[in-house]
Amino acid sequence: MHWALVIGVAANLWLTEEGGYIHQWFGYALVALIVIRICWGFIGPWSARWKSFWPTLSRLKQALRGCNNTPEQAGITHTPLGAVMMLVLLGLLLGLGLTGYMMEETDRFWGVGWVEETHEFMANAILFLVPLHVFGAVLESIKQRDNLITGMLHGYRRRHTSNHHDAQS
Repeated sequence: MHWALVIGVAANLWLTEEGGYIHQWFGYALVALIVIRICWGFIGPWSARWKSFWPTLSRLKQALRGCNNTPEQAGITHTPLGAVMMLVLLGLLLGLGLTGYMMEETDRFWGVGWVEETHEFMANAILFLVPLHVFGAVLESIKQRDNLITGMLHGYRRRHTSNHHDAQS
């Protein structure tokens, strides 16, 4: 799912014509993937569930103090700061889908300046945040001594994570 989003966003930013038919359908496909991911966060395995890595205030405080090896954090797939980044990126992508739909599919918002400006702002925010996201993943890979980028390709982690939550969910 992660790489499908990466490919779709990259294609829409650099390969498709703004507002064109293919651009629109890539946008719809990306929104569909995000809706599937949101649902998967409620019914999927523990590692994919929102409650397994939701960036609670206590988790964020621990992460900011550098305490990522606490029992509460054992087995989570996203660090609290990584989870915040993921949620922000997903929110921006949903916002892009919504504003894109408003611009192209509704008469009321066609050509409305603030909708176009919001759409462009969110696209630029994604372009700004993605390198930070990649940097964070590389930094965490080094910190955890586990290649998280490779793990995103094949779906496995070298480092053992606790699955004791599977029985609870």
